[in-house]
Amino acid sequence: MSEASHTFDAQPGSVRDARHFLRACIEAWSADAFGLSGEQVVSELATNAALHAHSEFTVHLRLDGDSLLVEVSDSSTILPHERRYALDATTGRGLMLVDALAADWGVQASPTGKTVWCRIDPDSDLTALFDDELRAPVEGLRGAGGADPGPHYGARALAA
Repeated sequence: MSEASHTFDAQPGSVRDARHFLRACIEAWSADAFGLSGEQVVSELATNAALHAHSEFTVHLRLDGDSLLVEVSDSSTILPHERRYALDATTGRGLMLVDALAADWGVQASPTGKTVWCRIDPDSDLTALFDDELRAPVEGLRGAGGADPGPHYGARALAA
């Protein structure tokens, strides 16, 4: 088992720093299989801590055999909740994305704040999702000339 923690300031640039911290840990632990999901989950949880909790936050990572535990702790006692936004909104899907990428996730409240945690399986499971839900819709939307109409997102991720 490998573990690491780092505390970041409550500013938007800290989200990038949290991703770099995760990448450095994954590289040091030779755990590339958790990179794609791990980066996205850390980005979402760190963004929530920096923007909504307005407090410094700590990212704690624990690689335990076949899963990666990601915990983000902040000093806000307000628990996260999913929000409903219009389909064209550019915000509000962070927890839906975490739910889609994580094998399990939750929130642990404390008198001094909270910890949002999630357990991530290797990205090989995520690759199957992309193959099943993204390839066919993208290929079906290509025009006769084969032009790619741009980025698409799987129905599971948006409906979760």
